[in-house]
Amino acid sequence: MKYGDENIPFGKCVKVLGWNRSRFDIALLWDALDCELWTIIVPISDLNNTKSITVTNKKSHMKQQFIDTENLFEPMTLKDCMKDYGDKSEHKDIFPYEIINSKNWNE
Repeated sequence: MKYGDENIPFGKCVKVLGWNRSRFDIALLWDALDCELWTIIVPISDLNNTKSITVTNKKSHMKQQFIDTENLFEPMTLKDCMKDYGDKSEHKDIFPYEIINSKNWNE
């Protein structure tokens, strides 16, 4: 992604919301994104109780913030969380492995 003036930094941050990701999913993200293409910005909390991890792509400077909503908000069920904070539809969206895969990983 480029601007006409390359001195202007890319400031968008894509937020990826998940539920109960603090253990398994976040650990996978941590290992996969801690590489030469990505920079991990200081996570909120620690690996045992991670609420959020923000990563920046070193090429495009795009930021992605992976948020575990179960740990970020007060204790509640997934259904209650969707009712309070969601788009009012009860459906699961796209899983990360459907977006980032072995074919587009190095882009």
